[in-house]
Amino acid sequence: PSSLKLLLYKSLVRSKLEYAASVWDPGMEYLVQSLEAVQNKSARFILSNYHRTSSVTSMKLSLSLPTLALRRQYSRHSLFHKIYHNPAMRHNLLTPPYYISRRLDHKNKVGVFPCNTNAFFYSFIPRTSVEWNHLPHDIATIDDLCIFKYA
Repeated sequence: PSSLKLLLYKSLVRSKLEYAASVWDPGMEYLVQSLEAVQNKSARFILSNYHRTSSVTSMKLSLSLPTLALRRQYSRHSLFHKIYHNPAMRHNLLTPPYYISRRLDHKNKVGVFPCNTNAFFYSFIPRTSVEWNHLPHDIATIDDLCIFKYA
């Protein structure tokens, strides 16, 4: 049955693909696509639908499987939230912002490290700092992690 296959995929395959993913999340599109291909093949296997004309996107929607990239982004934001709200970790890992605009920025804005290479820019802290600064004010200022995860 497909429900058992879905449970096995979520517990055995996806858990391996997402282990510490917030730290190693790839910034290169070809790496993201190769990870997503694993989930696409799994969706075909779960539903036993191997027709090449069948839409994998609709299969994943019917199984309620968000993209792995989206799940990694949520994971990165949650880890960054934990770092930001821990004073010792924030002091050691994050820099204060150069300027906070009252009109454009939220009060939890952080500084972004200058990056000379894409490899450094797409690493956890610089990449997530930019995403964190672009979060809407009402989400970025949530202190409770449980509420933040579902916002």
